[in-house]
Amino acid sequence: MKILITTNTIPDKAGTYIVLKNIIPYLMENNEVTILTNQCDVDIKCDNLVQLSTSNIFSQYYFTSGLSKLLDDGFFNDFDIVHAFEYPLHTTDFLTLKKSQFNAPLLISTHGSLDQFGRFPLNFLKKIHNYFMLRYKNNVSNYIACSETEKKSIVKCGINENKILYVPLGVESLKLDFTKRVGKNITYIGRLTKTKNVELLIKAFAQLDNTDANLTIAGPDYGELPMLKNLVQKLKIENRVSFTGWISEKEKIELLSKTSIFVHPSLEDIFSLSLAETSASGVPVIAFGGTGTSEIIVDMVTGKIVKEKNLKSLRDAIDQILDNPELINKFSENGRILTTKKYNWIQTARDLENLYSKLI
Repeated sequence: MKILITTNTIPDKAGTYIVLKNIIPYLMENNEVTILTNQCDVDIKCDNLVQLSTSNIFSQYYFTSGLSKLLDDGFFNDFDIVHAFEYPLHTTDFLTLKKSQFNAPLLISTHGSLDQFGRFPLNFLKKIHNYFMLRYKNNVSNYIACSETEKKSIVKCGINENKILYVPLGVESLKLDFTKRVGKNITYIGRLTKTKNVELLIKAFAQLDNTDANLTIAGPDYGELPMLKNLVQKLKIENRVSFTGWISEKEKIELLSKTSIFVHPSLEDIFSLSLAETSASGVPVIAFGGTGTSEIIVDMVTGKIVKEKNLKSLRDAIDQILDNPELINKFSENGRILTTKKYNWIQTARDLENLYSKLI
């Protein structure tokens, strides 16, 4: 098969980047894979790379030039499958609107981008975008959900359940050195956006009984960093809270090796790659229930699911685990075994490959 994968979010080095970097090498074993993306540094292995110029307007809205020329030149008809990653991107919208002009089935992996809304004016623009683009939902062969939670959220947006396919993601267990786990260290790794709810984590941390604990917040800023730093100063916990910004793989391994608890405070995530990877690597995890995180964590086996979505419940859960070294060891051991078995990149690639074959 000749597979075209489109995305403009590779520079973020976040969710889609991680997925593609892990599944494409396996897809290439039996198929020819082309990536269509923006002009950026691409370190993802593929058979062919096509890069177009883009402009970054309204933060994450990318407008790509050259798509019409590719369409006129018959570029998209060279493929058996066209798989678009991320929903509110110009390339994905263009392919949806122009579907009648190329033959290959069009699939969209939304990765939670269909129904999540940020701050004004992005939330307003997103609502306008979805109102218009969902009129063309029948042009899409299938929407791919990476968790049952995402599947439900896509249905709520008006997509027929029969058009939604569930393909779970994978994880890779990191080799951590837990001899460095000294003291009480709490870690969050992820984007600093409103939907990640890091503000609540900082407030809960400030109220811990374990006043000798430290908090490290790692990840790229998506508009929240100034507010979060001001909050830390206001709560007078600057000496116990660190912001690292984006970290490399080597830095992530070093940080997680020292981590007692990984806290993921998001209330909206459909699937957190960082949470799954951390659990599979043997770090105890805490997250709120009622989201895709509940599918990753086995409560009180691989981590702690906080059922009440409020500051007090999160604070109490963190204190409970910090005060219980035996629980930390239990979550650590079980996570390495159970989470690794549950999520596997090879299986993700094979599931996609089987899906492509059926559509063809």
